[in-house]
Amino acid sequence: MSPRALFLVLSLVTATAHAARPEIVMGVLASRGVEEAEADWQPIVDDLSAATGQNVRLVALKTEQELLSEFGQNHIQIARLGTQAALTSVEQKQGQIFARLALTGGVSEFRSVLLTRKDGPASLDDVLREPRHWRYATGTKDSTANYLIPQYYAFAKNNVLVTQFFSQISNGPSEDNFRALVERRADVASINSDDLEKLHDKYPRDYQQLRVIWESPAFSYDPLIMRKDLAPAMQQKVSQFFLNYGRKGANATHEKEKLYYADELSGFLPSSNRQLREVTDLQLFYALFQLALDKNSSATASAQKEKALYRRYNDLVVVLGGAR
Repeated sequence: MSPRALFLVLSLVTATAHAARPEIVMGVLASRGVEEAEADWQPIVDDLSAATGQNVRLVALKTEQELLSEFGQNHIQIARLGTQAALTSVEQKQGQIFARLALTGGVSEFRSVLLTRKDGPASLDDVLREPRHWRYATGTKDSTANYLIPQYYAFAKNNVLVTQFFSQISNGPSEDNFRALVERRADVASINSDDLEKLHDKYPRDYQQLRVIWESPAFSYDPLIMRKDLAPAMQQKVSQFFLNYGRKGANATHEKEKLYYADELSGFLPSSNRQLREVTDLQLFYALFQLALDKNSSATASAQKEKALYRRYNDLVVVLGGAR
C-alpha cells in the first residue's frame, strides 16, 4: 500500500472513530462560583459519559449570556439554562427542553425575592416611597429569576420603572448581589429562593444581617435543554439518563448523594418547550409596560411596536405548543 493510500485509510478510520465518539459538552450556570459548580456537577457528568458511551466534558460559566452564546455556536450541546435563555434558544430553533430540575424534597418551583439589610427599609412599600434614594443590585437582563420577575411583579405592577427609580443599579449573579448587600454597596438586592438557601448555608453569619421584604408568585424551576441537531439516538440516551438518575437502578442511592451536592437536587422531571409559556407571557407584559411609559415614541411608532410584540408573542405560542 502506498504512503498516500495508507494516509487516506488512517484518516478515514480516525474520522469514523471521531463520528462514533464525538465530545459532548454540558454547560451549567456558576451562580456561586465556577470552581464550585464544576466540583458539584462533575460526578453527574462522569456518570452521563459512562451511560451514553460518549466523552462528556463539563463547563461552568458565570452568566446566562455566556451559556446561551456557547450553546448557539454548538460549543455546548446540553445545558442548564434559565427560562429566558432557553426561550431564545427555542425561538432560534436551536434547542429543545427535555427536563427540569427538582430540588431536595421534590420542590420544582422557585420564587424571586427582594432582600435588604435588617437596618434597611422595612418593606417594599417603604422602598417605593423614596425614589432616587436606594441602590439596587439585581440580576443580569437575561436572568428570569433575578431580573425579569422582580422587574415586573415588584416594580412594574407598582408603576415603577426601575431604571428611573433607583439612584444606582448594578447587575450580577446571585452571590455578587448578596455580597453587595452585606458589604453595603447596595440597599436592595434581587435573588431567588433557591440561591438564597444555598447562600444561607455558605454565609450563615452574613445571612443573619438580611431579611426578605418581598417574594414573587411561584415559577417552574430551571430547564435542561439539548441541541435539536444532536443525533436522535443520543438525545434519547441523554433524556433517559437524566430522567432516571437517582430514581432507578442499583446506583440510585449513591446518585441521590451526587444530586444533593449538585445544587441540592433531588432529580429531574419530564418537561418540554411548553414550560416556557410562563416567561413568554411575562416578557410580553413587561414589554407592554415599558412601551406605555416610553415618552420618546410617537403614537404611530408605539402602535407599530405593540403590533410587533403581539406578533412575536403569537408566533411563540405556536412554537411552544399552542394556547392550551
